Amino acid sequence: MGNIFPLSEKPSCFEATIKLIEKSFQYKKPNSFAIDFAPLIDKSNHHNCFILLDENENVLAHIGVKDRFLSVNNKRYPITLIGGIAVDEARRGEGIFQTLFMDVLAEKRSDTTLFLLWSDLEKLYNKFGFFLCGTQFEYSTGITDSPYIKTKYSTLNDDEQKQVRTLYLESFSKIFLTTTRDEKDWSDLAKVTSADLFLQKHNGKVESYYFQNKGQDLPGIIYEYGSKKEIPAFIQEISQYGKVWMARELVPSENLQYQFFMSPGDLRLFSEFILNLTNQQFAIRNINIMKQEVYFDYGDETLSLETSDFLRGVFGPGAFEEIEIPTLFLSGLDSI
Repeated sequence: MGNIFPLSEKPSCFEATIKLIEKSFQYKKPNSFAIDFAPLIDKSNHHNCFILLDENENVLAHIGVKDRFLSVNNKRYPITLIGGIAVDEARRGEGIFQTLFMDVLAEKRSDTTLFLLWSDLEKLYNKFGFFLCGTQFEYSTGITDSPYIKTKYSTLNDDEQKQVRTLYLESFSKIFLTTTRDEKDWSDLAKVTSADLFLQKHNGKVESYYFQNKGQDLPGIIYEYGSKKEIPAFIQEISQYGKVWMARELVPSENLQYQFFMSPGDLRLFSEFILNLTNQQFAIRNINIMKQEVYFDYGDETLSLETSDFLRGVFGPGAFEEIEIPTLFLSGLDSI
């Protein structure tokens, strides 16, 4: 079958790995996976990029992960984002993907709260305990030219970058439950030079911003935004310039899409995360992934649901009406 290595141990395989990924994702020049997904594939994360090699060290498959954090009530929970999944098309059907995927999950499971990945292959990932959940709304009122200043985050001066980061904290991450960002995270995101940043300034200070486009990945999509204005009004405004994504209906939208596949990681961490997220309203009694069921206490009762139904009840669509929690949503800069 082959041997599995982190890319950090096989740096000579980097170019072949990128070639495999871009062929699998049908990338077209001048777009670059290494730019669109720089936080995942950057050299600093090569210890998390796993490749399966044959006896001649040809790259047969790649799966990358990115370690991030969600912060709930001042407690940080590690999560694992999965992306860059590619298998040599000439070797598909040999169990290569299953071998590599199960190895990666085993490598990370004890240290993570949950796994997230984005795909349209529901039946495939259900087999590995991943369930489609979350909500993602798309809203647009038509496309016109934007009057905002078009630039790149990497070209801003230190003060301008700080102003954007402040707006991210004070608006986007206040509205949604989303990944925390430290200086290293922002430095990684600056390498996504295919992402266009649009700014509106007032008296020389950044008052509003939004990110749109990301090479081949998100053309025309506005996937992150921050403003000193009221966000629903701001979304109405920028919806003239692209398709705005949001995890809940901050403005009315009939275009609902599922957002991600989720699988619990370490069961103790996952249970604590849910308890903290729901402010003790929804106490989990036990999780048994083998049986794909979640047991939990609610009031004086002990109830059980299939894992897929439970995750949708917490994260949507069709979230439980009895609880009110922040809506999980990852910016297109963070999602891999």
